[in-house]
Amino acid sequence: MGQPDEKKDWAPWARRTAPIIWFVLAISAARLVYLMWLSPYTLAEDEAHYWEWSRHLSWSYYSKGPGVAWVIAAATGLFGNIEWAVKLPAILSAGVGSLASAVTARTVFEDKRTGFIAAVLYQCVPPFSVLGILMTIDGPFLASWAVACMAAVRTWKTQNPRWLILTGLALAAGFLFKYTIVLLIPGLVVTAVLGRRAVRMPVWAWLAAVGAFLLGLVPVAIWNAGHDWVTVRHLLGHLGLAGGDLPATQGTDGWHYSPMWTLTYLSMLLLGGPVSVMGLCSAAKSYRVNAGARILVAASVPVLLFYLAVTLFTEAEGNWALGGFVALVPLAAGVVPSAVERGRCLFRMMWRLSIVAGTLSLLAFPALPVLATSRYFGHLIPVHRLSGMRELATAAQARLDQLRDEHGIEPILMADHYGRASQLAFYMDGHPVVYSTASLSPWGRKSQYDLWQETDLRDETTLDQLAGRPGLLFGGNHDWWIAMFDGVEQIDSLPGEPKKRYQTFLGTGFYAPTIEQPKSP
Repeated sequence: MGQPDEKKDWAPWARRTAPIIWFVLAISAARLVYLMWLSPYTLAEDEAHYWEWSRHLSWSYYSKGPGVAWVIAAATGLFGNIEWAVKLPAILSAGVGSLASAVTARTVFEDKRTGFIAAVLYQCVPPFSVLGILMTIDGPFLASWAVACMAAVRTWKTQNPRWLILTGLALAAGFLFKYTIVLLIPGLVVTAVLGRRAVRMPVWAWLAAVGAFLLGLVPVAIWNAGHDWVTVRHLLGHLGLAGGDLPATQGTDGWHYSPMWTLTYLSMLLLGGPVSVMGLCSAAKSYRVNAGARILVAASVPVLLFYLAVTLFTEAEGNWALGGFVALVPLAAGVVPSAVERGRCLFRMMWRLSIVAGTLSLLAFPALPVLATSRYFGHLIPVHRLSGMRELATAAQARLDQLRDEHGIEPILMADHYGRASQLAFYMDGHPVVYSTASLSPWGRKSQYDLWQETDLRDETTLDQLAGRPGLLFGGNHDWWIAMFDGVEQIDSLPGEPKKRYQTFLGTGFYAPTIEQPKSP
């Protein structure tokens, strides 16, 4: 009788490190080539606003830490104020996230093929793939989260103090981009101190790790101490709590809750796609027998549950749970090799679906203009948020020159939203100063524009410099602008205007607006 066939050794080449490096380099190069020569898009509003921050380097900013401004400033300092340079840190962050996930998977699981698989799966989480192109705070934040997870499992595996210190540094870097990285700390600390194989380190190593993390808090704390803790008030306002920079919506008439807040958040968990589902299944399978897997579970579950609890008080936002997806990537990679070799249909199907989801995510940006033309769902695709600004800026420049010639005085550029103001500043000749009037509304929220003296429309010196000048005005309505100008004339939307029904006006004789105080609901 013959011997039974041995199981097939699937993808033995994936055990080497080189394929991981080449994969990350290839996908990063593809994104860079696309942005440099093929992309039809302009900067999104938040991307342009963070670029504005990078022109005013500081220890921190109104709503976020300084990380996003610092990395954009580094990229544009090297390559100039061009779109792909603004987005370059997003490409690099996606690469770092893939590499860190690969190291994490190879540390937690004995099969070295999981490293290459994790590097691929990181790019197959749809939001992560999109953030490899869009330069927001989330791309670098997720990369920092991935590095922190990597360093944490390496600390457990090697019991080497340098990995513990690197964990602190990764948390510090993440804090500079997005404060919610602190939600990663409780799970890591609990598993490190109380786990079945606790991390045994000298006191100096723990103190060094804590000190490394505090490095990320210092610039934010120093800046906020000098700015009336404006970021704290912004975060409270974001949650609708008393003491925030918007009228409180919680606590005024008692607690109120909409089940749609929770349902919306739970639906957003689907953004993780098949990778997250596979990661959760792997967590259930590995949790009891693999200490490294327990660390990764502890890195995911607290943040997911925390934001679930937040939905009891306010509406969810799409990027809230992204950090919780990071540690699920190496967990998902852990089940793929055996699933493929042994024909386990569920995990093998999820692996294939992950590749499909990742491929579709990579193709999403090139395909958006075509999809947006669909008569059935084209209106659901926000391609207008990423297009038109070059043409609009050219038309706005012509109008601005015309105003200057007519009135013999330098005109003002104003917008009713910080995003449009930032886009105009980026795309118009000479990167001019543009003013955002959003905070002048009784219900408007401040932005960084309100904290720079040159754009602060509450500052007497700034108002004196603007008095009597004409203006090219974007957004709002006639009643809005007539409260700031002697005369206001609505004109046709300029060519390239990305937003339908977004109005444009000409103003004459600017004067200090009357600022209404917010009223409680």
